[in-house]
Amino acid sequence: MGFLKNGVTGHRGDPQHCPENTIDSFASAITLGCDWVETDLRLTKDGVIVLSHDDHTGCQAEKRLLLRETDFSELRKLNMAEFFNRVHFDRAPVQAQIATLAEALELFRTQDKCRLSLQPKEPETLPLVRKIVSDMGIPDELIGFNDGVPETVITARELFPGSVVFYDIRPGNLDEELGRAEKYRFQELVVWEYGITPEVVQRIKERGMVPGVWTPNAPAEMDHFLNMGCERFYTDFPAVLLEKLRK
Repeated sequence: MGFLKNGVTGHRGDPQHCPENTIDSFASAITLGCDWVETDLRLTKDGVIVLSHDDHTGCQAEKRLLLRETDFSELRKLNMAEFFNRVHFDRAPVQAQIATLAEALELFRTQDKCRLSLQPKEPETLPLVRKIVSDMGIPDELIGFNDGVPETVITARELFPGSVVFYDIRPGNLDEELGRAEKYRFQELVVWEYGITPEVVQRIKERGMVPGVWTPNAPAEMDHFLNMGCERFYTDFPAVLLEKLRK
């Protein structure tokens, strides 16, 4: 497959232009030219894997419903673009349903440039992801995993040996984190933007891994971390960063 390799991860898709964690947001990030899109996995009451950063709908929709206490059919009635419309009041309002993992995988399988990175907010989703991916015939190479909980990314590595693992860290004990990353073959270490330093970047590179940062959004922040040597960026403004890289 001819996957892009530009280091730009659309954080929850392209939330600059579309409601986060929606199919439209993912499609926009693909069109922009991101090499990865990051999303969040959660379970509904009836066991459907949906894509949401929060454990409730109150931050995005018109009603606050707990995902684990609500059936998928009820969640599907909400407009997950409610918050987006309020922020972007100068644009025509949009509608967006809560998305499922299966729907996102269907989108990503239609192309071979951008890949989907999954953050399991609830570890019990991982065996279910394995079944969905296998049943749909999705190659492991099309998806990746990112999280800062060691047990979660270790399990992801075991269940998906052909996938990329992005290990999200806050470098309080960098030696321990680097050792764990080497042991379990985590290819990229993505560091919290308020904890990363040139020394951290250099030490990650010396161990043969890719140094990344989450989540710089301002253009000046992007320049700062590019100059520091970061090679992976989670950002809510992928179009801005991609334009910088083109120039």
